[in-house]
Amino acid sequence: MAEEGQQPSMTWLFFSPSGRIGRLPFFLSWLFWFLVGGVFLMQMLKNETEDTALALWTLALIVSGVLSTVSIAMLAIKRLHDIGYPGPLALCLFIPVLSPIVFIALCLWPGTKGQNEFGGPNNGPGH
Repeated sequence: MAEEGQQPSMTWLFFSPSGRIGRLPFFLSWLFWFLVGGVFLMQMLKNETEDTALALWTLALIVSGVLSTVSIAMLAIKRLHDIGYPGPLALCLFIPVLSPIVFIALCLWPGTKGQNEFGGPNNGPGH
């Protein structure tokens, strides 16, 4: 994570497995990726008769899908750290039947107060 006293970066938030995040940053990050995918999908539907534009928007959707999958795994790891669980449990988000349950739990389960084995709490919103 960022050094003591430094603000965490967007790169850390979306693509680093280290540290902890609260409920609100976790949910808002998911919402961000959902909206990005929605915008690209809308553009694909809008340009379905234009081959070049459709190909470019499809590529953009695929790239955003890969980036969002990696990012969501990193976000889940940090969220699991916040509630005191190990990061590999984030794999549960990729099991179809468990995914919605795990997502809701990560959005609602409060983080541990103070220091835990994964570091200090995030000073941002969501705790």
